[in-house]
Amino acid sequence: MRVKIVALMKILYSAIMALFLITSGAGWSQDLSQLIPEEARSNGKLGVIVKSLTTDQKILEHNSEKLFVPASNQKVITSVAALSLLGGDYRFKTEFYSGGGVLEGVLHGGLYIKGYGDPTLSTEHLNSIAYEFKKLGIKEVRGGITVDDSFFDSTRYGKGWKEQWKGDFYSPPIGALTLNQNTFEIKVYPSKLGQIPKVKLEPSGTNINIINKAVTSNKKGGVTAKWLEDGKTIMLQGRISPRTPSYTIKTTVSNPTTYTGNAFRKILEDSGIKVQGFVVMNKVPRWARIIYTHYSDPLNLIINEYNKNSVNIIGENILKTLGAEFKYIPGSWEGGAQVVTEFLHKIGVNDEFVIVDGSGLSPLNQVSPKVLSDVLKYAYKNKMISLQFITSLPIAGVDGTLKNRFSTPDVKGRVFAKTGYLSNVRSLSGYIYTKTGDVLVFSILDNGSGWKAREFQNDLLIQLVECCKSNGATSH
Repeated sequence: MRVKIVALMKILYSAIMALFLITSGAGWSQDLSQLIPEEARSNGKLGVIVKSLTTDQKILEHNSEKLFVPASNQKVITSVAALSLLGGDYRFKTEFYSGGGVLEGVLHGGLYIKGYGDPTLSTEHLNSIAYEFKKLGIKEVRGGITVDDSFFDSTRYGKGWKEQWKGDFYSPPIGALTLNQNTFEIKVYPSKLGQIPKVKLEPSGTNINIINKAVTSNKKGGVTAKWLEDGKTIMLQGRISPRTPSYTIKTTVSNPTTYTGNAFRKILEDSGIKVQGFVVMNKVPRWARIIYTHYSDPLNLIINEYNKNSVNIIGENILKTLGAEFKYIPGSWEGGAQVVTEFLHKIGVNDEFVIVDGSGLSPLNQVSPKVLSDVLKYAYKNKMISLQFITSLPIAGVDGTLKNRFSTPDVKGRVFAKTGYLSNVRSLSGYIYTKTGDVLVFSILDNGSGWKAREFQNDLLIQLVECCKSNGATSH
Protein backbone atom coordinates (compact mmCIF):
# COMPACT_ATOMS: atom_id res chain seq x y z
CA MET A 1 0.00 0.00 0.00
CA ARG A 2 2.84 2.37 0.93
CA VAL A 3 4.49 1.74 -2.45
CA LYS A 4 1.26 2.69 -4.24
CA ILE A 5 0.94 5.90 -2.22
CA VAL A 6 4.54 6.88 -3.02
CA ALA A 7 3.93 6.17 -6.70
CA LEU A 8 0.75 8.27 -6.68
CA MET A 9 2.59 11.10 -4.92
CA LYS A 10 5.29 11.06 -7.62
CA ILE A 11 2.65 11.20 -10.36
CA LEU A 12 0.85 14.04 -8.59
CA TYR A 13 4.12 15.94 -8.09
CA SER A 14 5.01 15.54 -11.76
CA ALA A 15 1.59 16.79 -12.80
CA ILE A 16 1.85 19.83 -10.53
CA MET A 17 5.34 20.67 -11.84
CA ALA A 18 4.19 20.31 -15.44
CA LEU A 19 1.26 22.62 -14.75
CA PHE A 20 3.60 25.08 -13.04
CA LEU A 21 5.95 25.16 -16.02
CA ILE A 22 3.13 25.65 -18.49
CA THR A 23 1.45 28.44 -16.54
CA SER A 24 4.68 30.11 -15.46
CA GLY A 25 6.06 29.94 -19.00
CA ALA A 26 2.94 31.61 -20.35
CA GLY A 27 3.07 34.07 -17.49
CA TRP A 28 6.63 34.97 -18.27
CA SER A 29 5.74 35.50 -21.93
CA GLN A 30 2.82 37.73 -21.05
CA ASP A 31 4.93 39.82 -18.68
CA LEU A 32 7.83 40.10 -21.13
CA SER A 33 5.62 41.33 -23.96
CA GLN A 34 4.66 44.29 -21.80
CA LEU A 35 8.29 45.42 -21.83
CA ILE A 36 8.15 46.20 -25.56
CA PRO A 37 7.92 50.01 -25.93
CA GLU A 38 4.30 50.90 -26.61
CA GLU A 39 4.96 52.69 -29.90
CA ALA A 40 7.19 49.82 -31.10
CA ARG A 41 4.29 47.39 -30.80
CA SER A 42 2.71 48.89 -33.91
CA ASN A 43 5.34 50.89 -35.84
CA GLY A 44 7.44 47.91 -36.93
CA LYS A 45 10.72 49.45 -35.78
CA LEU A 46 11.58 46.67 -33.32
CA GLY A 47 11.82 42.91 -33.67
CA VAL A 48 12.66 40.34 -31.02
CA ILE A 49 12.75 36.61 -30.55
CA VAL A 50 13.65 34.59 -27.45
CA LYS A 51 13.79 30.79 -27.44
CA SER A 52 14.89 28.11 -25.02
CA LEU A 53 17.70 25.95 -26.35
CA THR A 54 16.80 23.16 -23.94
CA THR A 55 13.09 22.92 -24.77
CA ASP A 56 13.07 24.69 -28.17
CA GLN A 57 10.06 26.68 -27.00
CA LYS A 58 9.55 30.33 -27.92
CA ILE A 59 9.39 32.60 -24.91
CA LEU A 60 8.86 35.91 -26.71
CA GLU A 61 8.33 36.83 -30.34
CA HIS A 62 7.53 40.14 -32.01
CA ASN A 63 8.24 40.95 -35.68
CA SER A 64 10.69 38.06 -35.59
CA GLU A 65 10.64 37.49 -39.37
CA LYS A 66 10.78 41.16 -40.34
CA LEU A 67 14.01 42.38 -41.94
CA PHE A 68 16.12 44.95 -40.10
CA VAL A 69 19.51 46.59 -40.53
CA PRO A 70 21.58 44.53 -38.03
CA ALA A 71 24.66 46.77 -37.67
CA SER A 72 27.42 44.75 -35.94
CA ASN A 73 25.10 41.82 -35.28
CA GLN A 74 26.13 40.95 -38.85
CA LYS A 75 29.37 39.78 -37.22
CA VAL A 76 27.48 36.82 -35.73
CA ILE A 77 26.79 35.50 -39.22
CA THR A 78 30.31 36.18 -40.52
CA SER A 79 31.91 34.55 -37.48
CA VAL A 80 29.83 31.38 -37.59
CA ALA A 81 30.35 30.98 -41.34
CA ALA A 82 34.11 31.53 -41.06
CA LEU A 83 34.61 29.13 -38.15
CA SER A 84 32.49 26.50 -39.91
CA LEU A 85 34.04 26.81 -43.37
CA LEU A 86 37.64 27.88 -42.73
CA GLY A 87 37.98 26.27 -39.30
CA GLY A 88 39.29 27.71 -36.06
CA ASP A 89 42.85 26.64 -36.92
CA TYR A 90 42.92 28.62 -40.19
CA ARG A 91 45.81 31.08 -40.38
CA PHE A 92 46.24 34.01 -42.73
CA LYS A 93 49.63 34.27 -44.39
CA THR A 94 51.89 36.97 -45.78
CA GLU A 95 54.62 35.84 -48.17
CA PHE A 96 58.01 37.44 -48.80
CA TYR A 97 59.83 36.65 -52.07
CA SER A 98 63.20 37.30 -53.61
CA GLY A 99 63.18 38.27 -57.28
CA GLY A 100 66.70 37.01 -57.94
CA GLY A 101 68.02 35.15 -54.94
CA VAL A 102 70.31 36.12 -52.08
CA LEU A 103 74.05 36.23 -52.72
CA GLU A 104 76.70 37.39 -50.26
CA GLY A 105 74.16 39.20 -48.11
CA VAL A 106 72.48 40.99 -51.02
CA LEU A 107 68.88 40.19 -52.03
CA HIS A 108 68.87 40.70 -55.80
CA GLY A 109 65.92 41.31 -58.10
CA GLY A 110 63.88 43.14 -55.52
CA LEU A 111 61.80 42.08 -52.53
CA TYR A 112 58.18 41.05 -53.13
CA ILE A 113 55.49 41.02 -50.44
CA LYS A 114 52.16 39.30 -51.10
CA GLY A 115 49.23 39.63 -48.73
CA TYR A 116 46.50 37.05 -48.24
CA GLY A 117 44.08 39.09 -46.19
CA ASP A 118 45.68 38.96 -42.73
CA PRO A 119 43.78 41.65 -40.76
CA THR A 120 46.17 41.40 -37.81
CA LEU A 121 49.57 42.15 -39.41
CA SER A 122 51.22 44.85 -37.31
CA THR A 123 54.36 46.94 -37.06
CA GLU A 124 55.57 44.57 -34.34
CA HIS A 125 55.26 41.66 -36.76
CA LEU A 126 57.27 43.55 -39.39
CA ASN A 127 59.98 44.22 -36.82
CA SER A 128 60.17 40.48 -36.13
CA ILE A 129 60.28 39.71 -39.85
CA ALA A 130 63.15 42.17 -40.33
CA TYR A 131 65.00 40.26 -37.59
CA GLU A 132 64.37 37.01 -39.50
CA PHE A 133 65.83 38.63 -42.61
CA LYS A 134 68.99 39.45 -40.67
CA LYS A 135 69.17 35.84 -39.50
CA LEU A 136 69.06 34.84 -43.17
CA GLY A 137 72.14 36.99 -43.69
CA ILE A 138 70.38 39.69 -45.71
CA LYS A 139 72.20 43.02 -45.44
CA GLU A 140 70.88 44.78 -48.52
CA VAL A 141 67.84 44.72 -50.83
CA ARG A 142 68.47 45.74 -54.44
CA GLY A 143 65.57 46.41 -56.75
CA GLY A 144 63.14 48.00 -54.36
CA ILE A 145 60.03 46.53 -52.78
CA THR A 146 57.00 45.33 -54.76
CA VAL A 147 53.73 44.87 -52.89
CA ASP A 148 51.05 42.50 -54.20
CA ASP A 149 47.44 42.60 -52.97
CA SER A 150 45.91 40.69 -55.89
CA PHE A 151 44.36 38.07 -53.57
CA PHE A 152 41.51 40.60 -53.11
CA ASP A 153 39.86 42.82 -55.69
CA SER A 154 40.65 46.53 -55.79
CA THR A 155 37.38 47.72 -54.22
CA ARG A 156 38.39 49.45 -51.00
CA TYR A 157 35.02 50.39 -49.49
CA GLY A 158 31.84 48.38 -49.10
CA LYS A 159 28.49 49.15 -50.70
CA GLY A 160 26.49 51.57 -48.62
CA TRP A 161 29.47 52.84 -46.61
CA LYS A 162 28.99 56.56 -46.16
CA GLU A 163 31.44 59.02 -47.69
CA GLN A 164 31.82 60.87 -44.40
CA TRP A 165 33.13 57.69 -42.75
CA LYS A 166 36.33 57.78 -44.82
CA GLY A 167 39.20 58.59 -42.52
CA ASP A 168 37.43 57.21 -39.46
CA PHE A 169 39.40 54.36 -37.88
CA TYR A 170 36.38 52.04 -37.76
CA SER A 171 35.91 52.10 -41.57
CA PRO A 172 39.39 51.77 -43.11
CA PRO A 173 39.97 50.84 -46.76
CA ILE A 174 40.17 47.09 -47.35
CA GLY A 175 43.04 45.27 -49.03
CA ALA A 176 44.72 41.88 -49.07
CA LEU A 177 47.88 43.47 -47.67
CA THR A 178 46.90 45.14 -44.42
CA LEU A 179 49.00 46.77 -41.69
CA ASN A 180 47.86 48.03 -38.29
CA GLN A 181 44.25 47.57 -39.41
CA ASN A 182 45.07 50.13 -42.13
CA THR A 183 45.28 52.94 -39.61
CA PHE A 184 48.07 55.11 -38.27
CA GLU A 185 48.46 57.71 -35.56
CA ILE A 186 49.30 61.38 -35.86
CA LYS A 187 50.80 62.61 -32.61
CA VAL A 188 50.65 66.38 -32.12
CA TYR A 189 52.88 68.09 -29.53
CA PRO A 190 52.45 71.75 -28.49
CA SER A 191 55.19 74.30 -29.04
CA LYS A 192 55.33 77.96 -28.01
CA LEU A 193 52.16 80.04 -28.10
CA GLY A 194 51.24 81.07 -31.62
CA GLN A 195 53.61 78.59 -33.24
CA ILE A 196 52.95 75.46 -35.27
CA PRO A 197 52.89 72.32 -33.10
CA LYS A 198 55.29 69.46 -33.70
CA VAL A 199 53.97 66.36 -35.48
CA LYS A 200 55.07 62.72 -35.44
CA LEU A 201 53.60 59.83 -37.44
CA GLU A 202 53.45 56.29 -36.07
CA PRO A 203 54.56 54.16 -37.76
CA SER A 204 57.14 56.35 -39.48
CA GLY A 205 58.31 55.96 -43.06
CA THR A 206 54.80 55.85 -44.51
CA ASN A 207 55.51 58.56 -47.14
CA ILE A 208 52.50 60.61 -46.03
CA ASN A 209 52.84 64.36 -46.51
CA ILE A 210 51.60 66.68 -43.77
CA ILE A 211 50.40 70.26 -44.29
CA ASN A 212 50.40 71.61 -40.75
CA LYS A 213 48.05 74.56 -40.29
CA ALA A 214 47.43 73.87 -36.61
CA VAL A 215 48.57 76.31 -33.96
CA THR A 216 49.52 76.24 -30.29
CA SER A 217 46.91 78.34 -28.52
CA ASN A 218 45.17 78.93 -25.21
CA LYS A 219 41.83 79.05 -27.01
CA LYS A 220 39.58 76.04 -26.76
CA GLY A 221 39.48 73.61 -29.64
CA GLY A 222 41.17 70.55 -31.02
CA VAL A 223 43.20 69.36 -33.97
CA THR A 224 41.60 67.68 -36.97
CA ALA A 225 43.15 65.73 -39.85
CA LYS A 226 41.76 65.62 -43.37
CA TRP A 227 43.02 63.74 -46.41
CA LEU A 228 43.43 65.84 -49.55
CA GLU A 229 42.31 64.60 -52.95
CA ASP A 230 45.80 63.47 -54.00
CA GLY A 231 45.59 60.62 -51.46
CA LYS A 232 49.12 61.38 -50.29
CA THR A 233 48.66 64.49 -48.17
CA ILE A 234 46.92 65.22 -44.86
CA MET A 235 46.04 68.70 -43.69
CA LEU A 236 46.08 69.43 -39.97
CA GLN A 237 43.96 72.26 -38.65
CA GLY A 238 42.87 73.52 -35.25
CA ARG A 239 44.44 74.35 -31.90
CA ILE A 240 46.34 72.56 -29.17
CA SER A 241 46.91 73.96 -25.69
CA PRO A 242 50.50 74.42 -24.49
CA ARG A 243 49.41 72.62 -21.32
CA THR A 244 48.41 69.50 -23.26
CA PRO A 245 51.30 66.96 -23.29
CA SER A 246 50.20 65.55 -26.65
CA TYR A 247 47.15 64.97 -28.82
CA THR A 248 46.68 61.78 -30.84
CA ILE A 249 44.60 61.46 -33.99
CA LYS A 250 43.92 57.94 -35.25
CA THR A 251 43.04 57.92 -38.91
CA THR A 252 43.07 55.59 -41.90
CA VAL A 253 45.54 55.24 -44.73
CA SER A 254 44.59 55.96 -48.33
CA ASN A 255 46.43 53.00 -49.88
CA PRO A 256 46.95 50.04 -47.51
CA THR A 257 49.26 48.21 -49.90
CA THR A 258 51.92 50.86 -50.43
CA TYR A 259 51.53 51.88 -46.77
CA THR A 260 52.69 48.40 -45.76
CA GLY A 261 55.58 48.45 -48.21
CA ASN A 262 56.84 51.86 -47.12
CA ALA A 263 56.54 50.98 -43.44
CA PHE A 264 58.53 47.76 -43.96
CA ARG A 265 61.19 49.60 -45.95
CA LYS A 266 61.72 52.00 -43.01
CA ILE A 267 61.84 49.08 -40.56
CA LEU A 268 64.44 47.27 -42.68
CA GLU A 269 66.60 50.37 -42.88
CA ASP A 270 66.29 51.03 -39.15
CA SER A 271 67.43 47.46 -38.51
CA GLY A 272 70.54 47.96 -40.65
CA ILE A 273 69.32 46.44 -43.94
CA LYS A 274 69.86 48.87 -46.82
CA VAL A 275 67.09 49.14 -49.43
CA GLN A 276 67.81 50.42 -52.95
CA GLY A 277 64.80 51.24 -55.11
CA PHE A 278 61.20 52.32 -54.67
CA VAL A 279 58.02 50.79 -53.30
CA VAL A 280 55.64 49.88 -56.14
CA MET A 281 52.48 47.81 -56.61
CA ASN A 282 52.54 44.78 -58.90
CA LYS A 283 52.07 41.02 -58.90
CA VAL A 284 54.75 38.60 -57.75
CA PRO A 285 56.43 37.15 -60.88
CA ARG A 286 56.41 33.40 -61.44
CA TRP A 287 60.16 33.10 -61.04
CA ALA A 288 60.33 34.74 -57.61
CA ARG A 289 61.20 32.45 -54.70
CA ILE A 290 59.68 32.51 -51.21
CA ILE A 291 62.23 33.36 -48.54
CA TYR A 292 59.87 33.81 -45.60
CA THR A 293 56.20 33.31 -44.72
CA HIS A 294 54.49 35.00 -41.80
CA TYR A 295 51.40 33.31 -40.34
CA SER A 296 48.74 34.96 -38.23
CA ASP A 297 47.30 33.61 -35.01
CA PRO A 298 44.60 30.95 -35.50
CA LEU A 299 41.24 32.21 -36.75
CA ASN A 300 39.47 31.41 -33.49
CA LEU A 301 41.70 33.93 -31.66
CA ILE A 302 41.12 36.52 -34.38
CA ILE A 303 37.35 35.95 -34.13
CA ASN A 304 37.65 36.59 -30.41
CA GLU A 305 39.11 40.06 -31.04
CA TYR A 306 36.60 40.63 -33.85
CA ASN A 307 33.55 40.05 -31.68
CA LYS A 308 34.75 41.27 -28.28
CA ASN A 309 35.87 44.66 -29.61
CA SER A 310 33.78 44.79 -32.80
CA VAL A 311 36.73 45.29 -35.17
CA ASN A 312 35.16 45.94 -38.56
CA ILE A 313 38.19 45.34 -40.78
CA ILE A 314 38.48 41.76 -39.53
CA GLY A 315 34.99 41.00 -40.81
CA GLU A 316 35.65 42.52 -44.21
CA ASN A 317 38.93 40.64 -44.67
CA ILE A 318 37.23 37.42 -43.58
CA LEU A 319 34.37 37.89 -46.03
CA LYS A 320 36.69 38.57 -48.96
CA THR A 321 38.86 35.62 -47.90
CA LEU A 322 35.80 33.36 -47.96
CA GLY A 323 35.15 34.55 -51.49
CA ALA A 324 38.74 33.90 -52.55
CA GLU A 325 38.94 30.47 -50.89
CA PHE A 326 35.57 29.10 -52.01
CA LYS A 327 34.56 31.06 -55.13
CA TYR A 328 37.22 32.84 -57.12
CA ILE A 329 40.32 35.00 -56.88
CA PRO A 330 40.42 37.92 -56.41
CA GLY A 331 38.24 37.72 -53.33
CA SER A 332 35.38 40.20 -53.29
CA TRP A 333 32.45 41.25 -51.14
CA GLU A 334 30.10 39.72 -53.70
CA GLY A 335 31.96 36.40 -53.73
CA GLY A 336 32.08 36.26 -49.95
CA ALA A 337 28.39 37.10 -49.70
CA GLN A 338 27.61 34.20 -52.05
CA VAL A 339 29.61 31.82 -49.87
CA VAL A 340 27.86 32.96 -46.68
CA THR A 341 24.43 32.82 -48.34
CA GLU A 342 25.03 29.26 -49.52
CA PHE A 343 26.29 28.30 -46.06
CA LEU A 344 23.16 29.68 -44.36
CA HIS A 345 20.93 27.78 -46.75
CA LYS A 346 22.93 24.61 -46.12
CA ILE A 347 22.40 24.81 -42.35
CA GLY A 348 18.67 25.30 -42.82
CA VAL A 349 18.28 29.08 -42.72
CA ASN A 350 15.75 29.62 -45.48
CA ASP A 351 14.21 32.91 -44.37
CA GLU A 352 14.93 36.04 -46.36
CA PHE A 353 18.16 37.98 -45.70
CA VAL A 354 20.66 40.19 -47.55
CA ILE A 355 24.43 39.93 -47.02
CA VAL A 356 26.44 42.94 -48.24
CA ASP A 357 29.53 43.13 -46.02
CA GLY A 358 31.20 41.25 -43.19
CA SER A 359 31.09 43.77 -40.36
CA GLY A 360 27.61 45.27 -40.52
CA LEU A 361 28.81 48.75 -41.47
CA SER A 362 26.58 48.81 -44.53
CA PRO A 363 22.95 49.83 -43.97
CA LEU A 364 22.13 47.62 -46.96
CA ASN A 365 22.50 44.45 -44.87
CA GLN A 366 19.09 43.00 -44.01
CA VAL A 367 18.50 40.30 -41.38
CA SER A 368 15.60 39.21 -39.21
CA PRO A 369 15.74 38.26 -35.51
CA LYS A 370 14.69 34.74 -36.53
CA VAL A 371 17.64 34.38 -38.92
CA LEU A 372 20.08 35.47 -36.23
CA SER A 373 18.51 33.17 -33.64
CA ASP A 374 18.73 30.26 -36.08
CA VAL A 375 22.43 30.96 -36.70
CA LEU A 376 23.05 31.25 -32.96
CA LYS A 377 21.20 27.99 -32.36
CA TYR A 378 23.30 26.24 -35.02
CA ALA A 379 26.52 27.55 -33.43
CA TYR A 380 25.40 26.39 -29.97
CA LYS A 381 24.54 22.89 -31.21
CA ASN A 382 27.67 22.49 -33.38
CA LYS A 383 30.36 21.03 -31.12
CA MET A 384 33.11 21.89 -33.60
CA ILE A 385 32.64 25.64 -33.17
CA SER A 386 30.36 26.21 -30.17
CA LEU A 387 33.03 26.90 -27.55
CA GLN A 388 35.15 29.05 -29.87
CA PHE A 389 32.18 31.11 -30.99
CA ILE A 390 30.30 31.56 -27.72
CA THR A 391 33.41 32.60 -25.79
CA SER A 392 34.26 35.13 -28.52
CA LEU A 393 31.12 37.11 -27.70
CA PRO A 394 31.25 40.00 -25.22
CA ILE A 395 30.30 38.85 -21.70
CA ALA A 396 27.93 40.98 -19.65
CA GLY A 397 29.79 43.07 -17.10
CA VAL A 398 33.09 41.33 -17.90
CA ASP A 399 34.67 42.25 -21.24
CA GLY A 400 34.34 43.65 -24.72
CA THR A 401 31.49 45.95 -25.65
CA LEU A 402 29.40 44.60 -22.74
CA LYS A 403 32.01 45.28 -20.08
CA ASN A 404 30.11 48.28 -18.73
CA ARG A 405 26.62 46.86 -19.24
CA PHE A 406 24.60 44.36 -17.19
CA SER A 407 27.19 44.47 -14.43
CA THR A 408 24.76 43.77 -11.56
CA PRO A 409 25.50 40.49 -9.73
CA ASP A 410 22.33 38.82 -11.05
CA VAL A 411 23.20 39.39 -14.72
CA LYS A 412 26.99 39.67 -14.78
CA GLY A 413 28.60 36.75 -16.59
CA ARG A 414 25.26 35.24 -17.65
CA VAL A 415 24.86 37.01 -21.01
CA PHE A 416 27.11 36.33 -24.01
CA ALA A 417 26.00 38.64 -26.80
CA LYS A 418 27.04 40.76 -29.77
CA THR A 419 26.18 44.43 -29.68
CA GLY A 420 25.37 46.54 -32.72
CA TYR A 421 25.20 50.27 -33.26
CA LEU A 422 24.67 52.55 -36.24
CA SER A 423 22.62 55.70 -36.65
CA ASN A 424 19.03 54.64 -35.81
CA VAL A 425 20.16 51.04 -35.24
CA ARG A 426 20.44 49.27 -31.89
CA SER A 427 20.92 45.50 -31.86
CA LEU A 428 21.83 42.79 -29.38
CA SER A 429 21.87 39.04 -30.05
CA GLY A 430 23.31 36.08 -28.18
CA TYR A 431 22.78 33.71 -25.28
CA ILE A 432 21.50 33.92 -21.71
CA TYR A 433 22.42 31.35 -19.07
CA THR A 434 19.49 31.64 -16.68
CA LYS A 435 19.45 31.03 -12.94
CA THR A 436 17.12 28.07 -13.50
CA GLY A 437 19.70 26.26 -15.63
CA ASP A 438 18.15 27.05 -19.00
CA VAL A 439 20.05 28.46 -21.97
CA LEU A 440 18.15 31.02 -24.03
CA VAL A 441 18.95 32.33 -27.48
CA PHE A 442 17.74 35.81 -28.29
CA SER A 443 17.93 38.53 -30.92
CA ILE A 444 16.74 42.10 -30.54
CA LEU A 445 16.92 44.32 -33.63
CA ASP A 446 15.71 47.90 -33.64
CA ASN A 447 15.75 50.48 -36.42
CA GLY A 448 14.53 53.77 -35.05
CA SER A 449 13.47 53.59 -31.40
CA GLY A 450 16.66 55.23 -30.12
CA TRP A 451 17.30 55.14 -26.39
CA LYS A 452 14.09 53.19 -25.79
CA ALA A 453 15.60 50.23 -27.66
CA ARG A 454 18.54 50.09 -25.27
CA GLU A 455 16.17 50.45 -22.32
CA PHE A 456 14.14 47.52 -23.66
CA GLN A 457 17.31 45.43 -24.04
CA ASN A 458 18.25 46.12 -20.43
CA ASP A 459 14.81 45.42 -19.00
CA LEU A 460 14.29 42.25 -21.05
CA LEU A 461 17.62 40.63 -20.24
CA ILE A 462 17.29 41.35 -16.54
CA GLN A 463 13.96 39.50 -16.60
CA LEU A 464 15.21 36.65 -18.79
CA VAL A 465 18.02 35.79 -16.39
CA GLU A 466 15.29 34.79 -13.92
CA CYS A 467 13.21 33.05 -16.57
CA CYS A 468 11.94 29.49 -16.30
CA LYS A 469 12.15 26.71 -18.82
CA SER A 470 9.23 27.84 -20.91
CA ASN A 471 6.49 25.65 -22.32
CA GLY A 472 4.47 28.68 -23.31
CA ALA A 473 4.91 31.40 -25.90
CA THR A 474 3.72 34.82 -26.83
CA SER A 475 3.80 36.34 -30.30
CA HIS A 476 2.65 39.64 -31.68
